[in-house]
Amino acid sequence: MRMFSWAASDTGKKRDHNEDSFLVDGALELYAVADGMGGHQGGGHASRLALEVLRREIAGTNGDFDAAAARLVGGVRKRKGRDTARVSGDDPTGNVQPRKEDAALEDTLDGVEATPLPEAPPEVRAGGRPAYDTPTEPAPVVVPAAEVIMSFAARKAGHEIFDAAQEDPALQGMGTTLTAVLHKHGHLHYAHAGDSRVYLFRDGKLRQLTEDHSWIWEQIKSGAMSEAEAKISKFRHIITRSVGFERDLDVDTGGIALQAGDCFLLCSDGMSNYVDNEELERILGANWFRRAPRLLIDIANDRGGDDNITVVVVYAANDAG
Repeated sequence: MRMFSWAASDTGKKRDHNEDSFLVDGALELYAVADGMGGHQGGGHASRLALEVLRREIAGTNGDFDAAAARLVGGVRKRKGRDTARVSGDDPTGNVQPRKEDAALEDTLDGVEATPLPEAPPEVRAGGRPAYDTPTEPAPVVVPAAEVIMSFAARKAGHEIFDAAQEDPALQGMGTTLTAVLHKHGHLHYAHAGDSRVYLFRDGKLRQLTEDHSWIWEQIKSGAMSEAEAKISKFRHIITRSVGFERDLDVDTGGIALQAGDCFLLCSDGMSNYVDNEELERILGANWFRRAPRLLIDIANDRGGDDNITVVVVYAANDAG
């Protein structure tokens, strides 16, 4: 599968600076949007730093996610014995080695430890069924290596942003959303915190893959607020999870098997606040994907543009060979 991408970002009509950042790395097949918050200096710094850390940690695996994830999860399991190993991008040999600065993560990797890779695959009986102790015992949750690494990278970014804010008073209170996708072996994996979004457009139908970490989304899920009420609520910008505002972080991860023709759209809320899912489905179905980022930014600006606007489009095509 071959990936093509297009991206654009805009300050909008009401802001005097852009705190959004985006990442498009064709070599790593890594794409991300980060929507910063925390003032003129802090927001932009947080969003850029989050993407720098994400890229560094993904590149540091040298493409061997299985080995990197095994070392990482093994390090988490050994935590009780105070013997940890972490993912590194600094070793020129390409090996994954421990790093001193990663010791700070030792007590904050609960999100990874909660669903670790199993020590070994279960015995398999004839017919391909796992041999568990009882018929009702659930199968172990196996987190794909790419998602283990992405989750770790997001949490590492949270630590670095939080620490930077503690060292510089001008940056205190900064944080960012982080929504990223990564192609690996025919699967598209994502990591997500905040209210930026990932959509999948397949066979003319749109599906939102991520769930907003926002107060408004919680109200809609609980039935306390309708979607129409949410659109005009003055609290629609309040998010319940971000990278770096607090030192610890829970990261949503997931993945989907790719099909040729799949289109993924990542965006900050500066776009999604103005274009609902039904309209976005129509727009993607009626326009060239390469034109979508600029088109959607123009629509958001025409409707008010009260926030920064960032759109990244990623298209999956069959290999030419």
